Amino acid sequence: MIINLTGKPVRVYGPDAPDVIADDQLDGCTVFPAEVPPARMAIEVLDAGQEALHGIRTVPLYLVRHNVAGLPPRRPNTHLIVEPIVGVVSHGRADLLIPLDEVHDATGAAVGHRFLGSPC
Repeated sequence: MIINLTGKPVRVYGPDAPDVIADDQLDGCTVFPAEVPPARMAIEVLDAGQEALHGIRTVPLYLVRHNVAGLPPRRPNTHLIVEPIVGVVSHGRADLLIPLDEVHDATGAAVGHRFLGSPC
């Protein structure tokens, strides 16, 4: 089973899909509807007092911790589609999948992906 926790539908066209999908090919894919609530990444600021000098300007530096919310525990035979940042921050979760290799429509808008991959 694959559950989509990105917050939006994910369309997978397959590895042989062209870069640009014609309007009559938009339905030729597997659609994973979004589950609610989605998994999301939040940033907790631990320290905001440092600065770095870049040329003549100072740049504020923050020490942050990434926290993932809404990610259920692992379940046997279940994969979870998540946003890439959630997958990268969730080290060691082989059950997570991220959409990879965008496919576009004739206007250049992203309409889906060729495949799902594990960020582990």
